[in-house]
Amino acid sequence: MPDIDNEIQDLFQKWLSGPTPALCVRLAGKLRRSGRNTEALEVATKGLSSWSENISVNVVFGRCALDEKQTDEALKAFEKVISIDPLNLIAIKSMAEIHYGNQNWNRAIELFEEYLFEYPGDTDIEVMLKKSREMKKEVAREARVTGQNITYPETERMASILAAQNKVAGNSSSSSSSEDSNGVPESLDTQNRAPRSLFNLFSPEECEELGLSAYDK
Repeated sequence: MPDIDNEIQDLFQKWLSGPTPALCVRLAGKLRRSGRNTEALEVATKGLSSWSENISVNVVFGRCALDEKQTDEALKAFEKVISIDPLNLIAIKSMAEIHYGNQNWNRAIELFEEYLFEYPGDTDIEVMLKKSREMKKEVAREARVTGQNITYPETERMASILAAQNKVAGNSSSSSSSEDSNGVPESLDTQNRAPRSLFNLFSPEECEELGLSAYDK
């Protein structure tokens, strides 16, 4: 520890006499690893105010902010990194873990998948990705059971399904007096149904997750 303390003291002197982005990153990193999180965040904050576009400064600030449970500020810093360097794995992984902790399953899954594509074999992240997918499905199931609104993915396929549902619902409303063979009015509930031609565009897993079924099968 004495060697580390001496190194930190030396870095502090250099930082005070002539701060640079490199010194900010080195000093804040050393302070973090020594458990001096508050001091590390102070250094990183000063660095960020001077070099807001510097990737390394944003990364070290994000890590220091996470240590101090300032997840919103950390997320902003990592998002800044991604805007400059879209393939920065530290930022991608950190953002994924933040969204995982906040139970933002869609975004967490997206980021975990992106991270594993660039850096396959991280078993911890694979476990978190699997858990995120399971939780996403569970939330969707609960929403259907309780009648809560479900947020559908903004894809061309989903847009086609929803447009078809609206069209069918409109046609059903205009002929609501029709009856089946038993003289019972036909159901107007087409909320989770789709034409077979569109229904087939979805995989069985997607159909289960979205609660879709084909009305013409």
